[in-house]
Amino acid sequence: GATYDVVVSNSAGTVTSNAATLTVNAAATAPTITTQPVSQTVTAGQTATFSVTAAGTAPLSYQWQKNGANISGATSASYTTPATTSTDNGATYDVVVSNSAGTVTSNATTLTVN
Repeated sequence: GATYDVVVSNSAGTVTSNAATLTVNAAATAPTITTQPVSQTVTAGQTATFSVTAAGTAPLSYQWQKNGANISGATSASYTTPATTSTDNGATYDVVVSNSAGTVTSNATTLTVN
């Protein structure tokens, strides 16, 4: 970036400030999902892992949801379920990716538990 300083003078003398650098950052880019999560089929008792790949200006924040409700602590690019049960069959999962420029929600995926 450009460097600036200021010179102040009067009848008693002149002094120059320390240099300061001005850096202009590019505008932030809203996140986009480049690889959507994929539906999973597991046997009861197994875990399932969903993942997403996103692009955009860092830092990106992630929040996974099950049936539209935020999953506590599920804030990375991948999410592994606890051991599944038959009650998880048909549950939908998606992830909300956000940064300072915007938010995008992935396609919903379905968990099938056999």
